[in-house]
Amino acid sequence: MRRLFSSVIRWFIVLGWRDIASAPFDCAIELAVIDDKQRPLGFPCIRRADGWFNLGTMQVVKASPTHWRYWQPDVLPMSCC
Repeated sequence: MRRLFSSVIRWFIVLGWRDIASAPFDCAIELAVIDDKQRPLGFPCIRRADGWFNLGTMQVVKASPTHWRYWQPDVLPMSCC
C-alpha cells in the first residue's frame, strides 16, 4: 500500500500537482483528492479565508482536497482580431 501511495504522489508531482498547504488564495485552481484512488475534481475552484468554492457556482466544495494545480481550461480564450 505504501508503494502505491508513493507512486500516486509521484504521478501528481509530474503533472504539476502541489501540496494543498501551498495553494494560493483568490486564484483559479484545480483541486484533487487522494483517497483510495487519485481523482481531480474537474472544475475550477477558488480558495478563500472561509474555505474552498467552485469558481463557476460559488458553491462550497465539500471534498477534502490534498493537491492543487493552476486551472487549465479546455478551450483557451481567443481573439477575433
